[in-house]
Amino acid sequence: MTTKIKTLLVASLACVAIGSYSITSAHDPSVGNRSVPMTGGISVEPREPNFIMPSPVHVFTTVEAASEYIGFRPQMPKLLPVGFNIQSVITLEKDILQVVYVYEPGIDPYVNKAGGALIFYRTSTTLKGDISDDRKIHKVIETESVDGTKVTFKGGKKMVYLASWIKDGQNHSLDFYRPVTRDMAKAIIRNIVEEKSHTK
Repeated sequence: MTTKIKTLLVASLACVAIGSYSITSAHDPSVGNRSVPMTGGISVEPREPNFIMPSPVHVFTTVEAASEYIGFRPQMPKLLPVGFNIQSVITLEKDILQVVYVYEPGIDPYVNKAGGALIFYRTSTTLKGDISDDRKIHKVIETESVDGTKVTFKGGKKMVYLASWIKDGQNHSLDFYRPVTRDMAKAIIRNIVEEKSHTK
């Protein structure tokens, strides 16, 4: 009996609550000088079409193709540690040319201890300062002259993770996934030259 009374009481309260609400007309709300129809009681605002930002990264199969796109003939390494070959060539916007070199071990993996190492080489004619995208904190940061060019070395006293410099209007950076000796870094820098044509 008490359950029936409770049920009737709840039902009557629900009816009273529903009856206290007034229904307003769902006329079209105006947006600016035009009306927007309502759908299911929810106003739908007009939206601009989705805009997808173009990627700043462009991938190339050769340095030659990348240099034509970016608009300058880059100075490129002619000397690298044994076993390093080009893995990828990209441009970032039309500001930076990046070439990644990867170590590909031969038959004897013990000939070169740099297995799996990468070297990121970047160059630009439009950007100044550090273009390496390096975020590491280095114990040693020193500037030294290499054949008359000021080069900043970052890493340790003997080993280098990053080298950066400007030569002939081109900004350069060499980022070593595994550090190399400073002498090795200098040798690479001395042999970065502009060529008439590039092959991958």
